[in-house]
Amino acid sequence: MASRLNIYRGALRLLGPSQLAATTDDRPERYALDDAWDDAVQFMLEQGLWNFAIRFEPLTTTATPTNPDTGYDYAFSKPTDFVRIAAISDNATFSGTFEAYDVQQSYIYTNATELYLRYVSNDASYGLDLTKWPQSFAKALEPYLAFETGLPISGDRGNRNDMLGLFKERLARAKTLDAIDERVKWKKPGRWTQARTTQRNTKDG
Repeated sequence: MASRLNIYRGALRLLGPSQLAATTDDRPERYALDDAWDDAVQFMLEQGLWNFAIRFEPLTTTATPTNPDTGYDYAFSKPTDFVRIAAISDNATFSGTFEAYDVQQSYIYTNATELYLRYVSNDASYGLDLTKWPQSFAKALEPYLAFETGLPISGDRGNRNDMLGLFKERLARAKTLDAIDERVKWKKPGRWTQARTTQRNTKDG
């Protein structure tokens, strides 16, 4: 399970020796990491359609568009914990293709009277819940924090490119593992299973 202290320690190990014992230590490197934390986590959440951060929300309250130039009749406010769209539909089953919408600033414009949204959330029970973070996500955050705080902590300008390269490598790995989990979770039945299901339903009918 990911923890803020372990992520701090991982970032500091990349920058050199560290004696950080707790996230309350009165040390300059801890304050530097604290200062970078919120923006770094938000940035990480924006980088993928992370399964642990996905939230479903029916957006049923409509309003007159604040921007009439969109050409749509209704405006839906984005959720306050919105980071990025995973899927959007005019029906709760997300069946069919729905592309008749426009996203501008805090609103989603459309002619549909109801919207259903799957999105990456930065709510404390979703994207900001460290107990739900995969280890790969936490490990990708370490070099990004090191990249953001390396200069004030170590004073070494030369390691920033190394940290950025390691971050990109770990981020790619985290996204690959997350995509594999998604495919397993939503794996479609094979032809044999579908055929057996069809035969059973026919007999039952």
